[in-house]
Amino acid sequence: MIRPALPLAALAALSFAGCTQLPPIDRTADAQAQAAPYPDLVPTAWLTDDLPAPRLTESDAAALDARGDALRRKAAALR
Repeated sequence: MIRPALPLAALAALSFAGCTQLPPIDRTADAQAQAAPYPDLVPTAWLTDDLPAPRLTESDAAALDARGDALRRKAAALR
C-alpha cells in the first residue's frame, strides 16, 4: 500500500521544481564559445569496423531456450 505522504511529497517536489528560475541560454556561454565554429561532422562507420563477429550461434540460442524452459518449470513447481 502506498503511504499517503509519498504522493504528496512527489507532488510538492515537482511543484517546487517548476518554480525554478533557469538562466537565459545566451548567457551560459562566453563570447569565445559563441563565436567558435561548429565542429565538423564525420562519418561514424569507423566505430563499428573493428567489432568482432557475434559469438552466439544457433546452438547457443537453443541451449538458452532450454535453460529458460527448465527455469520456468522449476518456478511453476515452487508455486
